[in-house]
Amino acid sequence: MSLLTELLRSRRWILSDGAIGTMLQARGLPVGASPELWNLTHPDDVRAVHQEYVSAGAQLITTNTFGGSRRKLRKFDAEDRFQEANTSAVRLAREAAGDSALVMGSIGPLGDLLEPYGDLTEQEAVDEYGALAQVIAAAGADVILFETFFDVAELTVAVRSASGLGIPVLATMTFDEAGRTMMGSTPSDAWQSVSGLGLVAFGANCSTGPDRMVRVISEMNEAGAPALIAQPNAGMPEMTAEGNLRYLEGPESFAAHVPDLLQAGCKIFGGCCGTTPEHIRALRRNLEAAAPA
Repeated sequence: MSLLTELLRSRRWILSDGAIGTMLQARGLPVGASPELWNLTHPDDVRAVHQEYVSAGAQLITTNTFGGSRRKLRKFDAEDRFQEANTSAVRLAREAAGDSALVMGSIGPLGDLLEPYGDLTEQEAVDEYGALAQVIAAAGADVILFETFFDVAELTVAVRSASGLGIPVLATMTFDEAGRTMMGSTPSDAWQSVSGLGLVAFGANCSTGPDRMVRVISEMNEAGAPALIAQPNAGMPEMTAEGNLRYLEGPESFAAHVPDLLQAGCKIFGGCCGTTPEHIRALRRNLEAAAPA
């Protein structure tokens, strides 16, 4: 039995971390630059972000590998640094986590639609996802997380590419304010499409704030999904005069929805864009008050 499976069986909730990209931007990562290359050029900053989340009480620390595929690194002329950047990411997360948290290897969408909606072939997707999952697992991650997917077909290919690695696989999808993915799937549709893939946990991240995510998690629960994950943004962003996104929901407001998410069936709590260690710390306070682990 994996450590994560044991935690899921023995605890009422598990706390993951929050945003990586926006935290690195606060440390100077330019908008549009590759966060994954910072594993090599700014390792102290990446490690420090992880350490802040560990100090806030996170039990799952997400690697800085969301866009670490060869296909995405190619856009920065850095495909040759694929293994080095992703291996370094896992090492930095492990150094920060120590014995206090599990390391969760993040893998995001490739950025191109699968055929027939785009030019990405299924075999190309299998090769890309499989290569990244293998590097992350070989580097010592405890868990693989496929996150922020909006196409169940692409998610299915991604999850299957990680089969046989010997570590748990989790997945989250992103839903709009109407409760649908960009491809039109409802939370129930999404779970039913991936229910046979052996996922240890499934849920939603990004797109909306915690208030809108309660319904999504509830619908997944009613559809029979396993341990459920909620990692919302810090509210809906607004555009600044400089053209940057700013997330306005503070830690206390963000964490106020903990009782509703617990009632909806959520098991793994965390945050996405715009969240900080303070948001995670507030989640922990409210979780401990509402449902002592």
